Amino acid sequence: MADNYLSRDEQIRRLRGESFDLAVIGGGINGAAVARDAALRGLRVALVDRGDFAGQTSSRSSKLIHGGLRYLPQGRLRLVYQALRERERLSRLTAPHLVHPIDFLFPVYAGRTVSRLVLWAGLLVYDLLARTPAGRRYKALDSQAVLAMEPGLQRAGLRGGALYYDARGDDCRLTLENVLDAVIHGAAAANYVGLEAFDKAGGRLRAAQVRDVLSGEQFSIRASAFVNATGPWLDDIRRMDQPAAPTAIRLTKGVHLVIEKRRLPLRHSLVLSDGQGRIVFLIRERDSILLGTTDTDYRGERAHVRAAAEDVDYLLDVVAQSLPAAALRRQDVIASFAGLRALVNGNGAQAPSRVAREELILHSPSGMISIAGGKLTTHRRIAQRVVDMICGQLGRPAGPSPTLTAPLPGARPGWGAAAAPLLPPAARAELESRYGAYAGMLEALIKQDPKLAEPLCAGCPVLAAEAVYAVRFEMAQSLADFMVRRTAMARHYPACAELAAASAAHLMGCELGWGAAREAAEVQQFMGMLKESREV
Repeated sequence: MADNYLSRDEQIRRLRGESFDLAVIGGGINGAAVARDAALRGLRVALVDRGDFAGQTSSRSSKLIHGGLRYLPQGRLRLVYQALRERERLSRLTAPHLVHPIDFLFPVYAGRTVSRLVLWAGLLVYDLLARTPAGRRYKALDSQAVLAMEPGLQRAGLRGGALYYDARGDDCRLTLENVLDAVIHGAAAANYVGLEAFDKAGGRLRAAQVRDVLSGEQFSIRASAFVNATGPWLDDIRRMDQPAAPTAIRLTKGVHLVIEKRRLPLRHSLVLSDGQGRIVFLIRERDSILLGTTDTDYRGERAHVRAAAEDVDYLLDVVAQSLPAAALRRQDVIASFAGLRALVNGNGAQAPSRVAREELILHSPSGMISIAGGKLTTHRRIAQRVVDMICGQLGRPAGPSPTLTAPLPGARPGWGAAAAPLLPPAARAELESRYGAYAGMLEALIKQDPKLAEPLCAGCPVLAAEAVYAVRFEMAQSLADFMVRRTAMARHYPACAELAAASAAHLMGCELGWGAAREAAEVQQFMGMLKESREV
């Protein structure tokens, strides 16, 4: 196992000193996937983000890898088909350690949802498009069968429903593994590097002036082609290139709430209608229920998006319509998070939930390609399209994308299990759920220092080794990077995250050279984030 597998200092040195075929601005899922695809095709690639990888929209999704059942009534069969093919690719071939099947119960209520026949017909099409195997095809249910599966549902008006299968995944780790694979294949990538300006020659972009947010150092990234994948900041970056560029994206906010499972002890994940044409998911997680999402226009501060009172009330009201006995209140929300979607700026009168989720790809006269929209599920296909275009710009043969069949790093055989088991089966399985085959690298750390096999706090399923690993091999630079995006402790185990914050900060501080004051500041900042997520 090599030291500093993903040394940020080394990545900065490369970004500063090398010339690249392609520079990608934005380390969310789209930018990370473009960098990976381009690197796998042999291009020299640079990737930067002014925050952490997946630091904004790509860590604030519903965590679903799905075709988009709600797009069927809108007639968007092509979008659904493409998403379902990508769902199957991720869950079966390229990321089976991060993407897993999930069953949804969809109750049908008179006057509030589509009819049973319409739902069943839609799910039949859904399964056909996905080529769902017989054992996972949807099941049509009458009202008694629905109540037998979920007794807490409102009986009045219930007409039946269906059980169907989709998939869910870890959005942060999908993004991170795309970054890791790009680096494995020669890309230079760094978080906390912000774009400040472009340099042009002959009307074409030739360099990006950037600043290392952590050190304050300014330097240039030289490249022949540029991709703008900055999500909510897409138009800002476009106007650095073309000051008069028109607005291309429309921002909408999606809010999610986390409820303790003991307050909402569901037997199945649910799809509920709000009675106005939107659906809301209740997704069973390990110790909690993830409830979301909203879809409303947003014009506020983009870097600091929060759940508003009306967002919380809307989601709790949807639950109350179908699960009145639960009697959920605001104080039952143990955490919340909100993110922004960058949608195509078209008909402003159209409701946000009706706006197409197909990707928007824009070309500027300077050669920059800007990409926005799309879905977490279709990130690989979007990246393939963009890199095909980049290859055309560079005069390179595009050829088939290797990402069609190449697994992400955690899905490739590699480190495997230690010769002699170092961890109990449950602990090993927990590591594999986050790192896949790379769980063996954590066991190698534990072999070097057995104290790292200890949980970060009593009863916590996250080990001390993971804090060390996040710094050495996944470029974590702050406690929040580790708690929110590398392990999702802040969402899955908020009580453990609070208790483990000081221990995790100390482990990271030993790796990053923090003193006691910096460790305390990291803990204080993270505790503030936790507190804010509970203030709904």
